[in-house]
Amino acid sequence: MLSALLLFLIIGVIAAIYWGIWSGTRQKLVDEQKKINFLESEFMYLKGYEFDKTTVPENKNYETLLSIFRDRFKKGKITEIYANLPYNEKKPWKVYATVKSGTWPFNDKEENLEIHSILDKELEDLEEYKKLKKPKP
Repeated sequence: MLSALLLFLIIGVIAAIYWGIWSGTRQKLVDEQKKINFLESEFMYLKGYEFDKTTVPENKNYETLLSIFRDRFKKGKITEIYANLPYNEKKPWKVYATVKSGTWPFNDKEENLEIHSILDKELEDLEEYKKLKKPKP
């Protein structure tokens, strides 16, 4: 019991050191929170979407992304959409969808699948992002 507690303490300390180094050395980007909100809102239409092998997509946007989910799952529901900060401007922003499949307690599982990736410079050049970034008069 004591050895398990010590193991968890060591893992916690290592994780805290890693997180501290990562956040302390990463390059801060311009308007990080606006970019996170923009990327998440671009794919928020997927949140709550349920699919199976026979689901017919409602539009072309769904077809492309649905093929990603169908390759991994027979049936599932998209429960969350979130964007990850890149380490620096040369690394891409990544948007993930959390897919829940199966039924609890037998084969219930959640998996995060990358659905979009874009470099910071490309994101700033998007017309939709430029419209959002403009201050309103």
